Amino acid sequence: MRSTAAAFAWEFRRRLGWGLVASLVYFVALALVQFGIGARSPIHPLREMTFAFTVSIPVSLAFMYFLAVFSYGLAGDLTARHSLYPARLFTLPITTAALAGWPMFYGTLTMAALWAATALIALWPVQAPVPLIWPGFFAAAFVAWLQVVSWMPYGLPGLRLIAAVLLLTTIDVVVAVAVHLEVRESVMVALMVPQIPLAYLAARHAVGRARRGDTPDWGGVFVRLGRIADAFPRRRGPFPSATSAQAWFEWRQHGRSLPGWVAILVPFEVLFLYVVRDQPPVLTVTGLVVMLLTPPFLAAFVAVTVGRSSADASSAYGLAPFVATRPLSTRALVAIELRMALASTLFAWLLVVVALALGLALSGSWPVVIDKARGLADFVGPARAIAIALLGVLALLAITWKQLVQGLAIGLTGREGLIKSSVLGRLWSLVMIGLVLHLFNRNPEFRVFLWHSVPWLPLVPAMVKVGAAAWIAGRLHRDRLIADRALVAAAAAWLAAVLAVHGALRWTFDTPHFAQSLLLSLAILAVPVVRPAAVLLALASNRHRGTVPPGLVGARRPALRVAHALLAVPVVLAFAALVSFQVRHRDNGRLLSSGLERTYRLHVPKSYDATRPTPLVISMHGAGLWAAAQMEISRWNAVADEQGLIVVYPSGARTAGPRVWRAGQGGATTRDVQFIADLIDALKASYNIDPARIYADGLSNGGGMAFLLSCTLSDRIAAVGMVGPALFLPWGGCQDIARPVPMILFHGTDERFAPYHGGRSPVGREHVFPSIPSFTAAWARRNRCGEPVESRRAADVTRREFQGCADGADVWLYTIHGGGHTWPGGGDLPEWFVGRTSRSIDASREAWTFFQAHPLQRPRTAPRSGR
Repeated sequence: MRSTAAAFAWEFRRRLGWGLVASLVYFVALALVQFGIGARSPIHPLREMTFAFTVSIPVSLAFMYFLAVFSYGLAGDLTARHSLYPARLFTLPITTAALAGWPMFYGTLTMAALWAATALIALWPVQAPVPLIWPGFFAAAFVAWLQVVSWMPYGLPGLRLIAAVLLLTTIDVVVAVAVHLEVRESVMVALMVPQIPLAYLAARHAVGRARRGDTPDWGGVFVRLGRIADAFPRRRGPFPSATSAQAWFEWRQHGRSLPGWVAILVPFEVLFLYVVRDQPPVLTVTGLVVMLLTPPFLAAFVAVTVGRSSADASSAYGLAPFVATRPLSTRALVAIELRMALASTLFAWLLVVVALALGLALSGSWPVVIDKARGLADFVGPARAIAIALLGVLALLAITWKQLVQGLAIGLTGREGLIKSSVLGRLWSLVMIGLVLHLFNRNPEFRVFLWHSVPWLPLVPAMVKVGAAAWIAGRLHRDRLIADRALVAAAAAWLAAVLAVHGALRWTFDTPHFAQSLLLSLAILAVPVVRPAAVLLALASNRHRGTVPPGLVGARRPALRVAHALLAVPVVLAFAALVSFQVRHRDNGRLLSSGLERTYRLHVPKSYDATRPTPLVISMHGAGLWAAAQMEISRWNAVADEQGLIVVYPSGARTAGPRVWRAGQGGATTRDVQFIADLIDALKASYNIDPARIYADGLSNGGGMAFLLSCTLSDRIAAVGMVGPALFLPWGGCQDIARPVPMILFHGTDERFAPYHGGRSPVGREHVFPSIPSFTAAWARRNRCGEPVESRRAADVTRREFQGCADGADVWLYTIHGGGHTWPGGGDLPEWFVGRTSRSIDASREAWTFFQAHPLQRPRTAPRSGR
């Protein structure tokens, strides 16, 4: 080569190879799309979903790939103490400044060019309101500092990964803060430009140390910490067996890694709790969440370190002869590894529990935790609160253990490319998490899609998991690594565990909002089966270098078929439950209203006569429910079949959350009202609807919507009914009422979501609900009624009637003593969640009796505003 610069350029061109070609092809294709299709580009940042898949994700992949190449992250052991800078380059007759400078020059230049190409091709043509200069300097500074992190020697194994994780987290935080605060571009440029020479000086120092072989060893500093983390006593005599000796060896080699890192980090988290002790409780809760996520987060990155065969082996990832030649079977070695991972998990969490108690005591934050725990117990009951806490603890333990076991499975393969790729993939996932969160916050369509895909999303990885488990079981059986009886017993034990976890979840979250298919899918994902089996397969393959006993070619394998059938049972059940739920609860009608597709469930009785005007009841579901749920809860269909009326159950709009009725104020409220008006028009066009007998009722949030309709569609709705209404619309928002509207209301005195005597509730902490007796009296005044008359309708039901109202618009209030947030006489709802359901009356039949007596009457007086 003619110069050092040309030599490094040649090396990076050889390393990047097809990556540069792929990037060039991608940007050429992007330019053709942006500039070659009409005057309006189809790729715009405001179209978040399209922009994410065509620009954000491909550019992020290229960004991470270039990071790995220019930092030499693909050339060395990411968890090692020594520098990742290739040692072969240290012997070149060039200065240390050149060794550090030219890779940094090409890396920063490539990253800046990547951003420039993205800005000029994807952003500039559409005049996107994003900064075009400082992100390029930011990318250049980022790769420069990552080179420093990669080339620096460290005193502890795995410390490089922690530094890389902090750096990747920083990029998400800096970008988010800059965008949120709309920092001026000149300020960001002034902050970013000096970072590059500073990073160069640090990189020169790091390469110089590595070139001299100056790799620190801080192991002695943590000797006492290691002894504290040692769960096994020091041996004074011979081991009773080879198994106990191997367990002792594995713990001392790898088992203390996770507890050691947890012990290093939790003191800083305790300090954070102490610092924010006088700040808002949300900071304390944030600190507690971070502390609880520390073990599973660290386990994801120390797992490969734990899974390495031997730190002293000549091959960093090969299986050391010392382990491979142990007088133990492969199954015994795997059992030891799994127990070591469990011991490491338990010890790490013991440190977290001790630190948690200490931090809460020193900061005086126990009242915050107690208040949250008491609120949970008040909401779901003490028994379910304890169950939720236990499930949460078990979930954190299981996630931590599974992360370690996954590292074992990957590390014991001995395949360097797979091991390094897994670490890089986990690092890249941090960037993707930031991208997904940004997309979630900025794109309503993405939030809607994500929320309404919840029933399906867990089932897909559950099916993949069971498929992988079936494949691994086949390999284990083929290679005779597990006996037939053991294979069937393991599959049966896993099935029993899944059903047990599903039973616990079903009891704990026994509400209509959680589909059984969702809970079963979560149970499948929670119980481990793939990772432990993969560890056995990886160790056997690596230990014997692919030489395994001959398979049972052509032989019948009934044990394997039984195991596959057992593994498939929960997936089949979950899929069947999901399909059944979708079929039973799908809406059977749709229409376009306010530019949105809206759906509804329609029930027309068999006795319907097209020649006779037929009454219509519009029954609206509560928040978080849907049309078919309201049909099952209210049981209006039975009344419709007996009385010959049509019932329609409209569905709230698809939003980034549960289906709700916007029964307050604003544009969404107007759209919901317009939907009901359009629905009436659509049904009148298809059926002979009696315009004088159109009624509306609803449960909870649907009851609040019925109140809104009494204000906005009083010229079309003859009367309204409400059951446990959640009233978010104030009286001041109910103006220009065309006529007094009859109303029948049912409300329990033990309501928890819409309190009978008013106040706040868990469903609207910022909203003060009105007192139901006062609200009813206000409605009676609006209808110009006389004094109320009370009567007892049943042992637990009293009725207050306001009679003598204008235009016969009576107002009735049924008080259900001891009743909860339920539909009296309706479908069963979990009592622990919503309270007691009264069987003394049938709210639907009582409402129909009231509706029959109150057809639509046109106003005989001038419109009167509600007060």
